[in-house]
Formats: sequence, structure tokens, C-alpha cells
Amino acid sequence: MDTTTNNGRFNRPKAFKILFAILIGIFLLGLLYWLIFSRNSESTDDAYVSGSQIQVVSQIEGAIATVNVSETQSVEEGQTLFRIDPTEVMIASEKADIDLRNAEADYQKRKALQGDASVSKEELEHSQLALLKAMANARQAYINLLRVDVQSPAKATIAKRYAQVGQRVAPGTQLAMMVAGDQIWVDANFKEDQLKNIRIGQSVKLESDIYGGKMEFHGKVVGFAPGTGSTLALLPPQNATGNWVKVVQRLPVRIALDSNELSKYPLNIGLSMNVKVDTSDRDGSSLQAMDKGPISDTTIYQKQFDKAERHIQSLLTNSKKP
Repeated sequence: MDTTTNNGRFNRPKAFKILFAILIGIFLLGLLYWLIFSRNSESTDDAYVSGSQIQVVSQIEGAIATVNVSETQSVEEGQTLFRIDPTEVMIASEKADIDLRNAEADYQKRKALQGDASVSKEELEHSQLALLKAMANARQAYINLLRVDVQSPAKATIAKRYAQVGQRVAPGTQLAMMVAGDQIWVDANFKEDQLKNIRIGQSVKLESDIYGGKMEFHGKVVGFAPGTGSTLALLPPQNATGNWVKVVQRLPVRIALDSNELSKYPLNIGLSMNVKVDTSDRDGSSLQAMDKGPISDTTIYQKQFDKAERHIQSLLTNSKKP
């Protein structure tokens, strides 16, 4: 009996030593893991896919005659989405063309008689101004005629379609909302104590639940929001109260994605993402410089103007402007 007790007391310090050694080993392994993997990275799962949302609106008044698209459909730049009944704008364009021909004939007649006393310099100038005004009216009327075909300003996917056949629309009426397929990014909300080592240009690895772990997206940090979500709200919070409690804030960090990966594995707006930023390279800035050139553009409006200009020149007897 005494021997068992003595043996138990003898082994107890040894057991404590083993337990202490195990705890030290776990601590050292955790420290080693942090030094290798976690010290130079920041992670968050509070991140969501965002994108450029394009509103398609009517630029003329009329009734919707044709609907060519539906929701979830992909469209190309310049593709006709809707067609507005052209009757009203066609009549207005024809009237403007007639006024232009009359104004040009009057101007050419007065110009031919410029040397005679019957036509003064003031009358010639007035007829010239009338011709220029008629040209502007005819150009605008023809552009309105071209705008009966509501075209897509960019390559995108139809997210919402509001217009229906027979609906009467006015300039500015929203017909659809699209998401540009080549303008997708991720807004990752990092805690304020995670931002000290994050810089613009750092590489990022991302995962989405929609693809599971089989697809790892790659991107880079391109900018920081100028404020937290609460301070940019319509009614920002007021903390000048006696019962104030500090709450750790989160700042949105914008991450650009690889376009080649997006073309193969598209992401939808609103999807959640797991984000891990490699902070080992800290030479970058925390402020984003303005990009050179336009961020996005479209050619459909310039093409309409060019067509209208060719139409005007075809109406004039003298192809040169007065």
C-alpha cells in the first residue's frame, strides 16, 4: 500500500514535465506557423463581389415596339436591346430635312445675288445663320431617329429588364440594368488593425464557395475606400454620447481580379469571397493614383453622330458647310 502511494508521488512530477513539454511544443509549432505563414498575410471572409452596373435608359419619347433581350442574357456592345416605335421621330426628321433644304436654297439664292443692291450683307448673314440652325435641327432629328434602336453601350449581362412591349417611355426612363462582364472586382472589408501592412499592388489569393476549393482566383490590391460604410451613410453615426462603446471598424479594400480567370470562371455580383493578402512586399502606397485614360467608354454615341453628319452632308447641294 505504501509502495503504490510512493510510486504515484514519484511519477507525478514526471507527468507534469511531459505535459509542460507538450505545451511548449504546441506553442513553438504555433509560433513557427505564424512566422512562416501568418505574419506576412492578412485574411478575411467579409468580402463580396462587386461590379459596374450600367443603366440602359431611353433617350427619346415613344412606345416600346420590340423587346429583344431577357434577364440573364449576355449582350455585346452595339447590340439592339429594344426598339421604340419610330413614327413620331421619323416624321420630325423628315420635316427637319425639308426645312434644311429650304434654308440651303434660300442661302444659295442670296449668296448668288450678294453683289446686287437687292441683297444686303445683313440679309446674307441672317440666311446663313438660318441654314446653320436648320442643319443643327436636322442633325438632332436624325440622331433621334437612330435612337429608336436602344443599343447596349458595353459587353454585359442583363440583370434586370423593366421595359415591356407597348410601354410608353420618355427620355430618361430606365429600360434595363446590366452588369459589365469585364468590370468585376472584390470589396474586402478588413478590420482597422489589419490595414497597417496592406499596400496597393500586393498580391491576393481568393476563393469562392460557388467553385469550392477547386478554383483559386488571383488579384491585387488597387485601392482603399475613403471611409467606412457607416460614415459614408446618409445619416452617419454620432458618437458624442456618454455611453459610447468602441467598435472595431472595417474599411473596404478594393481588389482587382485576373481577367483571364474571370472569363473561365465568372463571378456574380454579391457572392462572398475568402480573401488572403500577401503583405510581405510593403513598398507600395496606401493611396491610389488616378489611372491614365478613361476607365470605361463606348463608341455607340459617336457612331450615331457620324451617321447624322453624313446624312446632313447628303442633303446639302454644296457638301461644304456654309
